[in-house]
Amino acid sequence: MPEATRVITSSGLALRAPILVADDFLPLELAFAMREDIDTHFAHPGAHRADTHQVWNYWFVPELYTYLRTTPEKIIRRDRVDEFMKALQVWSTVTFGMGNVTWPYLSLYVGGCRQGLHNDAMNGRFAFVYSLTRNQRRTIGGETLIFREGDPFRGNLAEPSAGRGFYDLIEPKFNRLVVFDDRLPHAVERIEGSMDPVEGRFVLHGHLSETGTMIAGALPGAVVEEALVGLFGDFAARNSAQIALYQGPLALRFVISADGSVETCDILVDRVMHEDPRHIEWELLRADLVNGIKRLKFPPAAGETAVTKPLVFGVPLRAT
Repeated sequence: MPEATRVITSSGLALRAPILVADDFLPLELAFAMREDIDTHFAHPGAHRADTHQVWNYWFVPELYTYLRTTPEKIIRRDRVDEFMKALQVWSTVTFGMGNVTWPYLSLYVGGCRQGLHNDAMNGRFAFVYSLTRNQRRTIGGETLIFREGDPFRGNLAEPSAGRGFYDLIEPKFNRLVVFDDRLPHAVERIEGSMDPVEGRFVLHGHLSETGTMIAGALPGAVVEEALVGLFGDFAARNSAQIALYQGPLALRFVISADGSVETCDILVDRVMHEDPRHIEWELLRADLVNGIKRLKFPPAAGETAVTKPLVFGVPLRAT
């Protein structure tokens, strides 16, 4: 079993895990229908027309990208793409507290196609890659290669290492969703074999990032926001010097009871990092913030209120 899927699975997401692999992401009926649309697009190659098939951008950037991409609704029926997006947004909100999902590219890798090593630190908080690649195909390659965290030089001073000692390699299994920290260096292994496009690597890919506070329940949103603005303002003022040293997303979810007290405050995901891995102050800062939320007192209401709050420290996203 590949290292990434053995250690990190959708049933056991560690709060600080850099990679999440979710197999069987969509209902099979929908996944098969999306793949059928792809196969139909490439059927009867002698009858292809410019208005239906001149839709692929051959994206070549020297030493970095070589593959074909398009907007998925040009190949896959729009309502099916919409269903995928709805499922991904719900899943991302529940799992990561990230409600913004970019419209994906549909990318095709045939023989010779690859991605060179890069990261997407300014494109999102997490990257997603959803595979519609056949499990049985007449090509090899197309795995997502994701470097592990840490210093590969200092981490291997005393013993030799190679290949998966430095990175995880994740197969583009059909109906598999892979999500990983956008800051991690990653690549796509070169495809070798048949030039028939249906034998290639097909993926929908894009980025996840934060929206505003997500509030569901009895309390008015303005009441919740007012309390949070005060709390976070005080937290930032007391810890401004330390906060400036950190980068990355922290997503919290808490429940306010009908009497106005905070019942629970859970950490959905914590990918806040310091440049020095030996730095140890973050967990104390995080505990201070969580305890501050637990001490909040809201007005009584007719029922519970659930709040999901993503926070991001450090570098903002690129404006697009």
